[in-house]
Amino acid sequence: MVTQDGSSGADGDIDSLRLSQLSLGAGASDVYSSEDDDDSGSDGNNDGAPAAEHACAYCGIDEESSVVKCLGCRRWFCNARGNTSSAHIIWHLVKAHHKEVQLHPSGQLGDTTLECYNCGVRNVFSLGFIPAKSDTVVVILCRACASAPSSKDVMWDALQWQPLIHDRQLINWLVQVPSAQALQNARTLGTQQIRSLEEMWVRSSGATLDDIGNGEAEVDVPRVLLRYEDAYQYQNIFGPLVKIEADYDRRLKEAQTQDNISVRWDTGLNRRQLAYFQLPKYELGELRLVIGDELRLS
Repeated sequence: MVTQDGSSGADGDIDSLRLSQLSLGAGASDVYSSEDDDDSGSDGNNDGAPAAEHACAYCGIDEESSVVKCLGCRRWFCNARGNTSSAHIIWHLVKAHHKEVQLHPSGQLGDTTLECYNCGVRNVFSLGFIPAKSDTVVVILCRACASAPSSKDVMWDALQWQPLIHDRQLINWLVQVPSAQALQNARTLGTQQIRSLEEMWVRSSGATLDDIGNGEAEVDVPRVLLRYEDAYQYQNIFGPLVKIEADYDRRLKEAQTQDNISVRWDTGLNRRQLAYFQLPKYELGELRLVIGDELRLS
């Protein structure tokens, strides 16, 4: 729940609201598409390592009121757009398929993990807020709870539910847009650079912007030909391609790994071993399985 400091009547500004109660969980995801903008990027005035641990992993902005932590990878991202069509935190959540965020401890609202007040869902793409009828309190609710009235929301007008993400940015009273000075000193990255950085993080969680060029050089392979002089030339061209495809398949399988799964074993009528378990990634649409696919339990 979010409360306002002091009563301001019906014309109270929602920007002065602060959280007083909030609880969160994991829920179904919405589909957010990101458009490609200018792929060109250049280094800003913030060359080198980030100034603080909570600095944006993309541009280096470290204003406490403008950054949030992605709980999926524990990295910090700001609410600025830069050269992308979305705020950096939204761009990362979409690309990495993460959905849970936490505010900065020194920010206006403290180290709050955004979640539904009613059911605990933490999917930020399905969360929104409803102002109280008295205009002094707002409550964070997911889309499902907002559309299913219960005894807990008798003080709220469900028709006024608004998402926490507006125009591909977190709403300003929750996470502020960085100041003009911070934007001027921020590192400037293009869409392609950010996309390459996200791909590097899939292969190595400790990858930095300096590793982008090295990763692109590794995939520079000769073009395939219609005819080959001999088997040696054929092997030299297709050998690296086969290795790149094998490495991609391996990374794809590793990315589908699911930890902390409870498995219950049983014996079927045909005396075969049966395993019962739930895959949150499958329920959220992040994992695609069809009949015939193999799963390894370890």
